[in-house]
Amino acid sequence: TEKVEAEFENGMLKVTAPKAEEVKPKVVKVKASKK
Repeated sequence: TEKVEAEFENGMLKVTAPKAEEVKPKVVKVKASKK
């Protein structure tokens, strides 16, 4: 069972998905668009 975590704080989305070959957390910056 894969454990996937996602956090959204200060306009930054942090997605952590542990894999067999890669255990590093991925940090993706996103622009908060207000409509």
